[in-house]
Amino acid sequence: MFNKEKADAGLNFFELVLKHTADEWHGKPFILAPWQTECLTHIFGDVDENGNRLIRLVYLELPKKSGKTEFAAGLLLALLLFDVNPGSQAYGAAAALRQATNVYRAACKMVEQSNLLKKRLRLLRSTHRIIKRSDPDSFYAAVAADGDLSDGVNPSVTVADEIHRWKTRKHLENWDVLSGLAGVTRKQPLTIAITTAGVQNESPLAWRLHEKTRRIEQGVIADPTFFGRIYGADEKDDWTAEETWIKANPSLIENGGFLPISKYRELYEASLSDPEAQFAFKKYFLNLWGMKENRAIDMMKWDACGHRGTGDKLQFLPYRASGLLPRKEGDKVRQLPEATTKHFAGRRAWVGVDLSMTIDMSAVSFVFPCDDGGYEVLPFFWMPAANIKNRELKDGMPYRLWAQQGFLELSDHADGTRINNQDIEDRIVWGLEHFSLQAVCYDPWNFDGKMLDNLQNLGITCIVIRQGYPTLSQPSKEFLNLVIGGQLYHGAHPVLKWNASCLSTKEANDNLMFAKPERNKSSLRIDGISATVNALQQAMLREPEHDYQVAFL
Repeated sequence: MFNKEKADAGLNFFELVLKHTADEWHGKPFILAPWQTECLTHIFGDVDENGNRLIRLVYLELPKKSGKTEFAAGLLLALLLFDVNPGSQAYGAAAALRQATNVYRAACKMVEQSNLLKKRLRLLRSTHRIIKRSDPDSFYAAVAADGDLSDGVNPSVTVADEIHRWKTRKHLENWDVLSGLAGVTRKQPLTIAITTAGVQNESPLAWRLHEKTRRIEQGVIADPTFFGRIYGADEKDDWTAEETWIKANPSLIENGGFLPISKYRELYEASLSDPEAQFAFKKYFLNLWGMKENRAIDMMKWDACGHRGTGDKLQFLPYRASGLLPRKEGDKVRQLPEATTKHFAGRRAWVGVDLSMTIDMSAVSFVFPCDDGGYEVLPFFWMPAANIKNRELKDGMPYRLWAQQGFLELSDHADGTRINNQDIEDRIVWGLEHFSLQAVCYDPWNFDGKMLDNLQNLGITCIVIRQGYPTLSQPSKEFLNLVIGGQLYHGAHPVLKWNASCLSTKEANDNLMFAKPERNKSSLRIDGISATVNALQQAMLREPEHDYQVAFL
């Protein structure tokens, strides 16, 4: 729902009450740039059925000099004043206190320039606080994310500044507290993260939110409580062209903002004889991440693999996005819809397995050759049931919804904290019963020795797939070629699509394989793709034999 009155209140507060505090704009009314108007409209205007703010998390990735500090200060003042609940707590946080006080000082100057704000707010500079005169228990405080927060922290709103600098364990622990992941009792808590680009492997928090924003833009996931925008150039753009500068910075006058492009020209000209200055220009003013891994897949091409045919003769796969049915009493595994099971029945299949450690995702992927040279993929996923809500919040993925829809199975292990490998074994045995199972292709890391013995005792061929260039380079390249050629038929499985959107590659001596995300630093997951590539490694070696004939309408 959208409430125009509330949206207008937020916009009017900025443009009619606030004044700028820095440089040549000091003392001038805070006229909003279009990107600021869009953000405020969503924050204040998007409401739920009870009229409460719908947005819970905002991520803004902007180049330097875009007006982030002033915007953050205005947001904190607006949200503090608009909160009618007693004892509201607004926090302006940064990696270190010095950075946090930059926003605080701007907020103080805004208060000092407004008779209205001076009547309603009191400045306590010695403690870096601003309190409501009508309710001294309601305040805005500048805090450091590398410090020890008090036990009384219960944020109504947090503005987290330059989160690409939030890198340490203490930073991430305090993010959980300030963003509400550690538990808050507020009715409509709000966290706003504002940052420039960082370095991927060194900025896990910013990169995680960057990736969530990108996945929402691509349609991989949907989250109505999240608002994210990434403003910057692409790596392929000509960094010397003014068109690229305009594309990257939404605060330039050419984009309806306040910043003259002449400032960019000065910085650019100063960098021409200095490679370090060029790097800084690209990173800070074009907002290019310092170490982006090679993106593996064009998601438009991935989506095109969800059907066959062209034009008016599109044939949707009979198992397109079909999840598992609820488990019936006596069933060892949840069943697929009858049409899906019938579609694959009796066909040759290789099954890839990628088992996790206790807290991660496990995947099994059945790969079926087709007579057109392509492959159909039927994946299954498992996660531990414990703390699934917190994992969902941290990773930004709809795990519980996927579980309800049958695309992800939550572990029913006795303690709930780890995946029950018996479920995975039962799924493989189920495949043996329904398909012509050729081999189980498994990553030996974390593979259950008992499961291996049980499968081999059933006469199933089990093949170790070593995780290195010699084994994985060819099937990884084939996987990418199949996607490009529209011949990896995946049925639009949403979890597998998420995995595909997380894919990046690494190369050595003309060899290629997919880079596995660092589990403790990244929310990215590629387990379903890894399982598929494991199966493909052996399926590619199959002798010619009649497989399922692909029918085009």
